[in-house]
Amino acid sequence: MFCLVTGGLRRTLVHEVADPKRATMTVLDVDSSLPTLAALRGQEVGVSEWKQIDQSEIDQFTALVGDGGPIHNDPEEAARIAPFGGTIVQGFMLLACLTGFAKNLHLPQDGIVFRLNYGFDRVRLIAPVPVNSRVRGRFKMKDLVARGDNAALMTFDATIEIDGSETPALVADWLAYLQLGQKEAS
Repeated sequence: MFCLVTGGLRRTLVHEVADPKRATMTVLDVDSSLPTLAALRGQEVGVSEWKQIDQSEIDQFTALVGDGGPIHNDPEEAARIAPFGGTIVQGFMLLACLTGFAKNLHLPQDGIVFRLNYGFDRVRLIAPVPVNSRVRGRFKMKDLVARGDNAALMTFDATIEIDGSETPALVADWLAYLQLGQKEAS
């Protein structure tokens, strides 16, 4: 019997296998393969520029995804029925803004062939964002772990801040898959 190490996003499991070919799988050492990136664990890695979200952008998002209603698209009705004084930005529009905010990050790319959005472990909408508010993204690298022998998974603490408010609009654990270049045979 041989031991094969396999893993999910957050845990590693050891399985006994009868096939010795499967037992030769290695797990990437992210600290030595991506040392500059790995050194950023626990650190803030960027803050985006402020972005003002106006009613026309909210209406365009509504047209794109169908998330409409008076609270988002009818300023007079929203002021009458809700405590926000007018329309508010859709939560999923804020979530979508993270991609643009992350463009301001300048993370080390050495050894990385491409990155993919891998989704979220946790998302919370904390405070409503009134129309014409300015928001920005703040990112801290929470973790960097191996995904097999040639990839890594990076987790960000992502926050969307509202200009003039102590309370964030959104907090999330955002995952990015990093595909690394092929290792040279030894």
